[in-house]
Amino acid sequence: LSAQEKKTLRSMFWNSGLVFSGFNMVKMEGNAFCCTMAPAIDELYTDPEERKKALVRHNNFFNTHAVLFSFIAGLAYAMEKEKMTKGTVDDDTIENIKVALMGPTAGIGDAFFFNCVRVIAAGIAIGLCSEGNLLGVLLFVLLYGGSQVIARWYLLRVGYTMGTSFIDSVFS
Repeated sequence: LSAQEKKTLRSMFWNSGLVFSGFNMVKMEGNAFCCTMAPAIDELYTDPEERKKALVRHNNFFNTHAVLFSFIAGLAYAMEKEKMTKGTVDDDTIENIKVALMGPTAGIGDAFFFNCVRVIAAGIAIGLCSEGNLLGVLLFVLLYGGSQVIARWYLLRVGYTMGTSFIDSVFS
């Protein structure tokens, strides 16, 4: 990865933490997806009209698990970059891949983070807290919250580095 790509991915990572700040019942996480994609769009598009079209494209309805959200954002960044450099990806493909991944990533994220990691972390924390040990609270936050932060960063990078090769491997 180049220095510019690393900088863009860092900005996207921090923006992806705001996934529920602009949540509404019409677009759900669409505003946050657009905000997450803004650094990539600023990097890739110099023409103001093209930049506006890309921002509008990423500001549609979007809803998935908050952690796997970053994987789709990384993938979208890679597709936007391929669109600008090679011209082999079009706007509809980017939007269709995002829509196709929303449901499966929501199911995977909910099953793993809500139904597995949260329950295990809470089980450990409740045992400590029931004895009056405040370490239980800290341990829960570190296990449950920390795992999500680490996964968000890793999945953003994986989505970007896999890029369109991910799509090709899924179809094959």
